[in-house]
Amino acid sequence: METIESAIDRISSLPTEILHNILSLVQIRSVVRMRRLSKRWREVCESLQFICLSDEEFENWRVEKFIRFVNNLLLLRAKVDLHTFQLHWCCYRSLNCNDVMMWIAYAVKHNVKVLDLELGGYDRTFLPHCIFTCPSLQELNLQWGGASYGHMGHVPDTVNLPSLRNLTLADVEVCQLSLDQIIAQSPGLEDLNLRGCATYFNLLESKVLKSLTLHGLENGLNKFTVAAPHLIHFQCMGSPLEDIFWRERPCLESAHIESCGHTFDGQSDFTGIILLAKRLKLLSGIDMKVMLEKELPTCPVFKNLEFLQIGDWCLIDSLYIILRFLQLSPRLQKLILTHTKLPEAGKGAGKNAMLSSEMAFQCPHLQTVIIQCSKDDSEIDTIVNAMLDNGVNLEKIQVIFYEDLIKRGVSEVTINFQKQKKEFGIFEKMLKENPEWPDNSIYAGSESDNNDDDEEWWNEDDDDDDDESPDEDDDESGDGVEDESGDEVGDDDEIEDKDDDNDMDEVGLGNHEHGDDDL
Repeated sequence: METIESAIDRISSLPTEILHNILSLVQIRSVVRMRRLSKRWREVCESLQFICLSDEEFENWRVEKFIRFVNNLLLLRAKVDLHTFQLHWCCYRSLNCNDVMMWIAYAVKHNVKVLDLELGGYDRTFLPHCIFTCPSLQELNLQWGGASYGHMGHVPDTVNLPSLRNLTLADVEVCQLSLDQIIAQSPGLEDLNLRGCATYFNLLESKVLKSLTLHGLENGLNKFTVAAPHLIHFQCMGSPLEDIFWRERPCLESAHIESCGHTFDGQSDFTGIILLAKRLKLLSGIDMKVMLEKELPTCPVFKNLEFLQIGDWCLIDSLYIILRFLQLSPRLQKLILTHTKLPEAGKGAGKNAMLSSEMAFQCPHLQTVIIQCSKDDSEIDTIVNAMLDNGVNLEKIQVIFYEDLIKRGVSEVTINFQKQKKEFGIFEKMLKENPEWPDNSIYAGSESDNNDDDEEWWNEDDDDDDDESPDEDDDESGDGVEDESGDEVGDDDEIEDKDDDNDMDEVGLGNHEHGDDDL
């Protein structure tokens, strides 16, 4: 028999702020269903602080239906500030540019703090300028997705983001004036992330920047200088080492560099900026290999280094780099060697055997050595023997094959998908087990019923909607619902005329007709 204590609804009694944080982890379609639980939940859902929209959640919906869903969601929402607006829509079905602009304007008008936009199939040649003059914005992720060179949106020359701390830009054009404006008008900007951008600047200067990521830049000016003395985290992928110069060199705590150059002129003294790092990933380019061969012989000790990943080239042919790094890293705890198979079997084997015996190292804190290679690489024993010769216990050495990594990745994706689907069904299961909460209508249906009509809160009757089930009972869906307070909540009561409709008109949502057929 159920006790009184076990029947208490402890979740509904939580503070509204905590409920908003919980709902931020729930898919939006489940959130709108929760409105039917009680008046308390209705008030919470109509003042959502986190609106997160993803094409994965709406993959079976027509674009028109999704747009109508978002419009009604914003119309229904109370006149309160918005913490996060997230829109990830990268599928082949393009959204209407005007709708996206309208949603962004709504978020800006409601003092959004986190704006997260990842869009594909969208007109990228024009960036909404209101984004770059939003005084409340603290975090901006703007990824326009796969734009070709010459067809990217341009960051405006006028920028005013006084609260901004984290900025990610992808597939947009950034010129020197725009970059200077971003840094000057965002005095608290600590994290800057540029991905796939067309960059037309030769100087990136900031006294407060702590984290910088440069990924796959299309650098119109080729070389540029970084002047960020307080930088502690640096990632650079897809740029030659020779293209980056340093002024007021920082003391990095971590660096992840995947270069793509073929030469290194030796002018940058690159190891000087990573000398105090705790974590290093140095991968890919021939220029990285050449740089290390030139600078490691005279390099001081990496006295803080605890994690090192190195390679993506033939390590058998560059055993000196590995052994020298180990000689200079007395506090190293974990080593990952990413090996590419020798182009010619047996090349340099005698030389490497001599190095292994001459270049002794001591890493008393070394706990794990991971060697990544192909299954058909018979030369990997050279690296293993070098570790064993210097006192590394065989039990600490793991050899992982690339073929197994691929299988593991596929398996993890499948498991995560199944886990997400299971979590999505928790609420529907609760509804079925507690029939006293909502009515026994289609709105409590689960995904397994192939019923995507989560529009219980505007109750659409479009016969041509591609997700409607032929089994729907129109009589049931029209019945009123009695909530926990005893008030009847019918479909006609799902949204009321509000005094803030003028607020919606300013961003274009007020022009949307929201009669009984739509809401």
